[in-house]
Amino acid sequence: MKKLIFFSLLALFGGKFIYATNMQANFSYCSFYNQEKGPFIETYLSFVGESLIYKKNENGKFQSGVEVVLIFKQLDKIIDYKKYNLLSYEYEDSLALKTNIIDQQRIPLPNGDYDFEISLRDLNTDEKPFVNTQKLKIEYNDSDISISDIEYVESFKKTETKGILSKSGFDLLPYTSDFFAEDFEKIAFYAEVYNSSKVLGDDEDFLINTYIESFETKNVVGNYKSFKREKAKAVNVVFSSFNIEKLPSGNYSLAIEVRNKTNDLIASKKIFFQRSNPGVSTLLISDDYVNSFVMEISPEKMQDYIKCLEPISSNAELSFAKNQVDANDPELMKQFFYNFWLTRNPTNPEEDWKKYKELVDITQKQYATSIKRGYETDRGRIFLKHGKPNTISEMKNEPSSYPYEIWHYYSVEGRSNVKFIFYDTDIISNEYTLLHSTMPGEIFNSQWKVDLHKRTNATRQIDQENPREYSQDRTEEYFALPK
Repeated sequence: MKKLIFFSLLALFGGKFIYATNMQANFSYCSFYNQEKGPFIETYLSFVGESLIYKKNENGKFQSGVEVVLIFKQLDKIIDYKKYNLLSYEYEDSLALKTNIIDQQRIPLPNGDYDFEISLRDLNTDEKPFVNTQKLKIEYNDSDISISDIEYVESFKKTETKGILSKSGFDLLPYTSDFFAEDFEKIAFYAEVYNSSKVLGDDEDFLINTYIESFETKNVVGNYKSFKREKAKAVNVVFSSFNIEKLPSGNYSLAIEVRNKTNDLIASKKIFFQRSNPGVSTLLISDDYVNSFVMEISPEKMQDYIKCLEPISSNAELSFAKNQVDANDPELMKQFFYNFWLTRNPTNPEEDWKKYKELVDITQKQYATSIKRGYETDRGRIFLKHGKPNTISEMKNEPSSYPYEIWHYYSVEGRSNVKFIFYDTDIISNEYTLLHSTMPGEIFNSQWKVDLHKRTNATRQIDQENPREYSQDRTEEYFALPK
């Protein structure tokens, strides 16, 4: 997967570096595979020219420079290392408009897990370098169909003289961010499919599908999808683009799939991007609702039905839904509700709603309280979002703990062994609130054991992770977690 790094004095997120001297840079990388030489990665580094410090060089001209260090380690052993200085153009005038700097490197790297460290230091300051380390996994083989990482492309031209930017007959200028502002009309991308001829046979037909999906819902957005029939080769190139002028603001994934002649999925690859497009409606709206199942739903029920969608809604949908409920316009609510299910099942939106409604009814029966609908409770929300857990362990009579339940999912959103623990602090309401979970994005409470046993441990220290005294409970058995 392509990685994009952001780090500053305060944060680590996204695809931009912000240096203490206002140096601004984007960094990303992709892995590829050469049939003769093996795997390699490409690193893409760009600097905002105006953000660098310029000083006179030995030629009497103004120039900036950055020291770049790339280190690849396995178990603290350096496997590969690259250190170089990246220099800007020379300028006669210190006030001249500075152009941006783009750098690309190719580094052979065998299959394996690495600690990848990058260090950036402005050569014209005394500031210490910024250093960032993250995990990198290279995994290619000769017996399976696989897809390289996906490279975003800012611009391209046919190759005249082969160089570092050349791939498959084109010189590709990389786009080093995952943020696409409203002035971007297209999102262009490049990837490679390996070993289709070995697996499927020479010149066998297969499909390469590309599409844009919602990052939150994992559903294809509108008509942002295409397919291409290919003949199996050692390497098949995916070089395409989508027009995103009408793509609403939001978080998305760009996806590539390889499917055989019977439409079986063989390989896939996805990469995140964020779109800012304030001039376009946040949702793709259809007027077909007037002839659909939603016309039979009363305004009172429609409000409730829209609210019950929250556990499976994207952030954009949540905001839009709240506006419709607050406005209490029956027609707008029906239109929103219909389009919500249309984006999930373009051929039969009512079918998906009925299936979901069955789950909503289950939450109402099992998890509702005297003041909350089933879908408003923590257990109801998790049930609707992730489905029925593989196991539920109920403990209601342990002497030192509140009543609690442990939900175990073998697999959720590509993650294995996911657990949730809910507890009932007032014992009689049936509202078990979420105390702790191993699922990213949910509540993480390092002191959950202490809170679970507050009946016998009324106070806790700020760093306390285990109760002082309590009778042995089943959490050790059912909810063992690494610290």
